Amino acid sequence: MDGEASSLRQKMVAVLGQSGEQLTYRALTQALWKEFPDFHAHMLSLYEGDATEARRKLRIRMGIEVREHPEVFAATKIDGVVVVGLAATEDDVAVEVEEEEEEGEQQVPAIYWYTFPAYKKTDGPYPIKIGKGSDPMARILQQVTPMPEKPEVLGTFLHADADNLEKAVQYVLKVRGKRKSDAPGAEWFVTTPHEITQLVALILGK
Repeated sequence: MDGEASSLRQKMVAVLGQSGEQLTYRALTQALWKEFPDFHAHMLSLYEGDATEARRKLRIRMGIEVREHPEVFAATKIDGVVVVGLAATEDDVAVEVEEEEEEGEQQVPAIYWYTFPAYKKTDGPYPIKIGKGSDPMARILQQVTPMPEKPEVLGTFLHADADNLEKAVQYVLKVRGKRKSDAPGAEWFVTTPHEITQLVALILGK
């Protein structure tokens, strides 16, 4: 049982780390099902294919993990809905301090886009995450430490107003219907590096 609980904890950490934001138990369940289909099948088999009961039991188990491991998870209530995220660690605080110091040194921030080798295609769109930060690789590694694959940075673009540039690129992709709605978090899009580069040029009038 301890091993199974530890395995669930690792899966939750992986999904929340990839998301980079807090998720409701419903969204966390859906993300776990998608990211770990074998685990989904295992849970269904435990409850004779009853998906509703499997979801209910999983949420109970996740609630126990969150309650018993405050050093790993942080739960808060927003508008009456409980959301779960990863607890801040000393490494997280160190990164935040480093970012503040970098801002003090007036380093130019950047937007970046990356994927995982399992997603990447040589032709056609595939899942790509778009973010921002003064040190893209450090920021990405902070988000995806629990993942089994090393992320691959597909492109970066330095800009003094990286915050609004990131939002603009993401907004256009959303309008084009390219947001990956079934992915944890709101920054994943089914697109190509070329399309993102074109959008940056279009938004900046270049």
